[in-house]
Amino acid sequence: MKIALGAAKGLAYLLEDCQPKIIHRDIKAANILIDDNFDAKVADFGLARFLPHADAYYTRVMGTLGYLDPIYYNDGQLTDKLDVYSFGVVLLELISGLKPIRQNPPFSMVNWAKPLLPPALKKKKFDALVDKRLEKNFDSKEMARMVSCAAKCVCLSYEERPEMSQHCKITDNKPP
Repeated sequence: MKIALGAAKGLAYLLEDCQPKIIHRDIKAANILIDDNFDAKVADFGLARFLPHADAYYTRVMGTLGYLDPIYYNDGQLTDKLDVYSFGVVLLELISGLKPIRQNPPFSMVNWAKPLLPPALKKKKFDALVDKRLEKNFDSKEMARMVSCAAKCVCLSYEERPEMSQHCKITDNKPP
């Protein structure tokens, strides 16, 4: 939870507090560094772009497969919501312990997780999603918040994805 919260706060700063906004374009587990206290820092800004006009800025698609927002992948439009999608993939990775994609056999974590998210949230049962190595040793309320955040982040509609600051509030136990 601490890693997810730190990454969410870092992204909220880039996407909401910076002027102009900074779109990272390569949010993935390997680009979230943690220190000895497990404080998270967003790193590797090699693909980052300033975003003065979110609705009018198109670019060559860049990023890591498995974390890429499908809308961005298809049309190349940069918005502040493409990093939100990638953050959702990172959350799913933290929750499940799985890699976002595999070649043999073909596997997409988002496609695997999407049908499992609504029933898990409704029943408050996360066994089908949670990394088996945790051996059910997790706080159910924290897991519910992480699963809820992940589900909102990986929505295909930009309008349904919340702002990153809402993720910070959710993970800080504050109402969104």
